[in-house]
Amino acid sequence: MKTTMLLLLLTAVPAAAADISGVWKVDGSVADHPVAPICTLKQADAKLTGSCKLAETDAADVAGEVKGKDVSWKFTVEYEGTQYTLTFTGTLDSDSSIKGSISVDPSGADGDFTAKKQ
Repeated sequence: MKTTMLLLLLTAVPAAAADISGVWKVDGSVADHPVAPICTLKQADAKLTGSCKLAETDAADVAGEVKGKDVSWKFTVEYEGTQYTLTFTGTLDSDSSIKGSISVDPSGADGDFTAKKQ
């Protein structure tokens, strides 16, 4: 009976998601243009905050979320007078690797990225 109760309790507790807080070096490409921000992410439960910095811009605030191995975050930068929102949607391959896609609004351009935790 005790074994059955313990088994029920252990199966009822969901597995804890990995905490992806830290500095991430992102390497990607959108429409043959490199996209390589350094992102400092902070995870609190499923919520992501922090900042990302592209070489030619100031650091931008991040908003995102983590659901199991699925990770997404976005930030907005200004380039040549236009505001662009870059959205990164990926899968955590390991505790230190994310692979996925990038979408850029309002241009509608798409691309791919990999991110490595530093």
